[in-house]
Amino acid sequence: MFAIIAILILLLCVILGFKKPGIALVTLPVVCFLLGFVAVLRETFANILFVPAIFLATLLAVLMARREPDSEEWPQKCAKWILIILAFLLLFITVGFVFKPLSIVGLMFFILFVGSIIAYGLTSRHATTAYVVSTIGSSMRQNLPLPMALESAAGGRTDHRSRILRRIQKWLVQGYSLSESIKRGYPKCPGYVVAMIAAAERIDQLPLAIKSIEADIVTKADESRKISPVHPVYPVILIIFMFFIVSGLMWMVFPQFHSVLTEMTEGAQFPASTRFLIRITSFIAYDYGWLITFLFALVVLVVVPASIRIKFRPRRPDKPYLTSRIADFIKWHSPVLHWFEKNYSMVQVVELLRLSLNADGTVNNAIANTLGLDVNNCFRKRLKKWLEKVEQGDNIAIAARQTGLGSPLAWAFDEQVNQGNTLTVLETLESLYRSNYSYRANLVRFIMWPCVTLIMGAMVGFVVYAIFSPLIVIVNHTADLAFP
Repeated sequence: MFAIIAILILLLCVILGFKKPGIALVTLPVVCFLLGFVAVLRETFANILFVPAIFLATLLAVLMARREPDSEEWPQKCAKWILIILAFLLLFITVGFVFKPLSIVGLMFFILFVGSIIAYGLTSRHATTAYVVSTIGSSMRQNLPLPMALESAAGGRTDHRSRILRRIQKWLVQGYSLSESIKRGYPKCPGYVVAMIAAAERIDQLPLAIKSIEADIVTKADESRKISPVHPVYPVILIIFMFFIVSGLMWMVFPQFHSVLTEMTEGAQFPASTRFLIRITSFIAYDYGWLITFLFALVVLVVVPASIRIKFRPRRPDKPYLTSRIADFIKWHSPVLHWFEKNYSMVQVVELLRLSLNADGTVNNAIANTLGLDVNNCFRKRLKKWLEKVEQGDNIAIAARQTGLGSPLAWAFDEQVNQGNTLTVLETLESLYRSNYSYRANLVRFIMWPCVTLIMGAMVGFVVYAIFSPLIVIVNHTADLAFP
């Protein structure tokens, strides 16, 4: 009887998932809990298998339910992410059972596999953005009607890029602006692209803005193709791998090793380096093992999925997410990251100021346009203060210095020094900030990573010395016995 009821509930949930995905997704946890609770009370534990079957079947039905062709409703998004998390957890558990004693090695390969998938996704998204922007830019340079040009570029193909072009073309035909059409037709477009296009539309400088965005994308692509000395994830993976290996040795090998050493050398102790390594490992793995396990589970189940989600989610300059505001605050107040954040923001601001003034706009409107750019939130506050001072009638250059925007920007608007040369100075500053950013990034990369490599080498060398130094004690003691 229970099996018949469970099958009927399964069919009902699947039908509801197709017809009303939102209601099915909300009621699914309650249905599964009640069905599992009844199965436990009746002590029919085999029937508990109906619970995961209903859960997975309903999620698949919700994911395949009808929706608007150009959008993805929240039930489909939730179902997709729940299935992705379940798949990763299943792979994680499977790796542990398959490799067994070598589960740590399997875990490392699993992490590398997931990292390669994420890297491929980011590269694919960057290539898609470059294709869409370059197609729009080439259409504008040929003075073609943009909707017709995008439809021709999409052709009769059904790949992902062609679908994006057709969706943008559809919203353009309905009368939306280019920035709004990109938001609706290509929701995963990076925030800085949409923000720059929206700002350029207000000052009627769209072709120049598209050209600048294309240059930025090409520059980022060139930087991504450069060979980095050490990947940032490598030190973390090395430390985790080394910690698990040392913990296994301390738990399985070193107790017997200590007994052998004591018997052969009449009570000799481990060398100081080995005792220090044992104390560190015991402190981390045993004294605070519960805390390390909790933090590791928190990182794997919460931090890593959230980081992946934030990495793939476009920024929202007009209404920043809470995570974006927190990250901007941390980067702005960090010693090294502060310079990069300010320099990157200055590149965009100086570029848009030049475009706005080139279109014969007022300084007030030019500064107001920069508030919609995808810059650091703390830097945007300085721009707001600068705009308030300028609207109050303060000197533009003095106001720029007082709000902390830097002397170079103030120099560009100083009428006593550069009267009539503001556009030329802004163009020079734009080139300067771009080159400075690339130079400092390479400088930090090629100074920091060799230092990290030396530190990692020193740690590995100490661990190897601490592990093998007891063997040297045994060899020396045996040599003394053989040759008194």
